[in-house]
This record gives sequence, C-alpha cells and structure tokens, in this order.
Amino acid sequence: MQINRTNKSRQLIELLLVLALAMLLRLPNFFLSHLNNDELIYCGLAHKIDRYGIKAFNNLYKIKNHYNLYFLDKGFDYNSRLLGILESEKREGTLLDGFLGEREQLSHHPPLLPFFLAVSHRIFLRKLPFVLNAAQTPFFMRANASYQFYACFVPFLFSLLFLISVYVLSRIIFSHHIGLLATLFVAFTPITILTSCKIWADDMVAFFFTLAVIFYVLAKKSNKYFYALFSGLSCGLAILAKMSGLYLIFIILIFHIIENRNKKVSFRNVVSFIFDKNILYFLAGVFIASGWWLDLFLLNFGAGSIKYNFSINENWHAAKTWSDFFGVVSNRPWYSYFILIPFQFPLYLFGYIFIILWLIRQKFRSLPLFRDKSNFINFVIIWVMVVVGMLTLKPGKELRYTSVALGGIAFLSSLCLFIVYERVKKKLDQLNQFTINVIFIFPITMVLVYALIIAIPRLFKRIDLIIFPF
Repeated sequence: MQINRTNKSRQLIELLLVLALAMLLRLPNFFLSHLNNDELIYCGLAHKIDRYGIKAFNNLYKIKNHYNLYFLDKGFDYNSRLLGILESEKREGTLLDGFLGEREQLSHHPPLLPFFLAVSHRIFLRKLPFVLNAAQTPFFMRANASYQFYACFVPFLFSLLFLISVYVLSRIIFSHHIGLLATLFVAFTPITILTSCKIWADDMVAFFFTLAVIFYVLAKKSNKYFYALFSGLSCGLAILAKMSGLYLIFIILIFHIIENRNKKVSFRNVVSFIFDKNILYFLAGVFIASGWWLDLFLLNFGAGSIKYNFSINENWHAAKTWSDFFGVVSNRPWYSYFILIPFQFPLYLFGYIFIILWLIRQKFRSLPLFRDKSNFINFVIIWVMVVVGMLTLKPGKELRYTSVALGGIAFLSSLCLFIVYERVKKKLDQLNQFTINVIFIFPITMVLVYALIIAIPRLFKRIDLIIFPF
C-alpha cells in the first residue's frame, strides 16, 4: 500500500511539473495586447450577455438587445493604452468596422466563451467596462495586465484543462507514461501555445471535446449509460464553444457503424444497432446542452449555413484582398494540414506511422500490448482521421481548427514512440538504462526546442499564422 501511494505521488508530481512548464509558456497571455478581430468580437458579445442576460437571445426583432455587435463602440484611451467596449447610440457602431460577416441579427460565434468572459468580468473587473490592452511597449503591457486579467484568465484556464483532459484520456486508455508524454507534446505544440495566448475559444472547445471522448470511452468500458449522457453534454458544451464541436457527432456515429460492421443482419441486431443506448444517451446530452443554440442558429441562418462551419468562410474570398493573413490561409492546398501538423511538431509523425501500421498490418494490431485496447485505439484513429479529413476536404481553415484532434494525435504519437522505445531497449540490452533513456530524451528535447523556436517569435509578434513550409 505504501509503495502504491508513493508511486501515485510521484506520478502526480510529474504531471504537475509538465503543467508548470505549460503555465510558464502561457504566462505572456496576461501581458500581451489583445486586438485580434475575434478577441474584440468575443468581448463585445460578452458585454451583451453581461448587459442583457438571457434577453440577448430571446428576442429576434429588438436588435439592440440581441446577441450581435450592433450598438457597440470601441473606445481608446491614449494615456493608458486601453481599448474598451462601450454602448453606442448608432446601430452600426465603431466596433463593427472591418468585421465582415458580423452584420447579422445573431452572431455566428457560439456563446460559451462570451458567457465565461462575462462571468469572469463580474468577478475581477466589475466596475470597469470590458477593456483590453492595446499597448506595444513593455511598460504599458505590465501596467495593463490587471485590467485584462478577467479576459486572459479564461483561455489560460481552459488551456490547462485541455492538457489535463489529454492526460486523463491517455491514462484511461493506456498508462501514466503515455499520458504524461502526450500532455507534454500538446503543451509544447506551437498552435496550442498561440491559441492559449489569445482570447479565443479553441482551447475551450478542445477541452470539452476531449472530455466528451473521455466520457464516451468510460461508457464503453463500464457499460454505464450515464457516462454516454455526460459525453453528450460535454459535446454540447463543445458546440457552444465553437461549432467544430459538431465533428464529434460524426466521429461517434462512424465508430458505431464500424464497431458493428461484422454482426449478422437480423431484425434483433438492426434494432439494437439503431437504438443503441450509448448513442441515444449521447445524442440526448447533445440536444439538452446545445439544442437551443442550434435551433436559434438555424432559425437565423438556415440549414445551409451549417456547411460553412466545415469549409472556408464565404467572406474570406473578399477578406483576402485586404489581408495577407486571409490570403495565405484561403489559398492553402488541400494537403496543408497533413504537412503543417508534423511541421510544427515533428514527433507527430509517429502518430501518422502508428495509424498506417494499425490499418495495414494485422500483426501490429495483434501485439499483446494492445490486448483489450483495440476498440479504443480504433476510436482515437477515427477521431483524428475524421477531423483532419473534414478539414482536408474543405481547406481554408486556420491550423487552430485542428486543436480538437490534437489530443488524439498526441496520444497515438506517444504510444508509437513508447513502442519504439521498448523495441530499442530490447535490441540494446547491453547498454545501461540511463544511456537508453538519453538516446530518447535528447531528440525529444530537440523537438521541444524546435517547437518553441516556431512558437515564441510568432507569440510576441502577435502573428497567428504558421506558414506552409513549401
């Protein structure tokens, strides 16, 4: 018992060390300026929720009180270098300037991040408007940190929760060491460092998405259907954070089909397939959490609008004429994501290798290492392939849209690297354990340094784009 407790304590310390490193990389978030289009949009929507509450959603015809950017100005104080969101007398206030696609009765940005921003504002900055740091000099960056803490704290928190969810998922499916390695990979991935230092919903959707996967895996492991309900509720929250949360519905349905592909066609099997309790509880959870938002979204934009959440924004074709950023992203080739994922973090190539070996080599799938785990590995592979596949079929999305798949990619990469490590250890049994560990730790450390070389300059120059390498 004492040994077990000691082992758990050591594992907890190891996880906390990885999280401490991640926190250190994400601390610049509190000091940097936050004037990106989406950051201002989210703060404007948070102002509406803070001011009007539920009324922001329940009246489509009183536009002033609706969930959009109408009747809002942005004010700038030259002395303090703070930019604030203010009420406007004009329907199209200055906050709307330059925001293509935001002149609607309903914003297409889901409300969960604005809701958390509104709550955080009530806690940390209740007496002041929604303000953000607009300074580019270190003096004002430090001076303004406390004013924008309410906004920066939200993505910072969910970035850490996302890392914890990656660890928990990897631990449930496999082991502590695989979870620790996967968490380390995601913590140092350049795109996750960038998203954690922006007032964006990417880390929030990645957390709830991964949490939904965790609950669904627990439902399959335990045959307890309330886990499937929790999975659906988490998926619904992911949708309320960002519409890419919808991917999980397709992933689970595809997994369900593949899982039952070898069953004989009979009335009983068809009924059990259609009325599978895990699927029904999951879909019920999705509907409970996000049904109201999807209904409101479709009421405003129509059923055809959903497709734009899986493709390039229709306004980007116009935006690229005045923005190099949108010009580069919207013209990326279809295979961009396959290249950019390992380009920013080369160890993700092991995830690709694992998927290829798993799909084409029966001998690899039958390794004792995977006993009783094959179903869950199938699920993770489907997860990664569906997300990356959908982005590939409709190129033009930013690399941060892959964040909902990074937990799965990191897990598969860590698992493959662990298998290589075990094989090399057997081959080099004449070497001591320390030497073998150095052989692996050194290249991993080099990749972590490489990832920081990509991420840090972009972070401090406020560049959100990881350029296509060719």
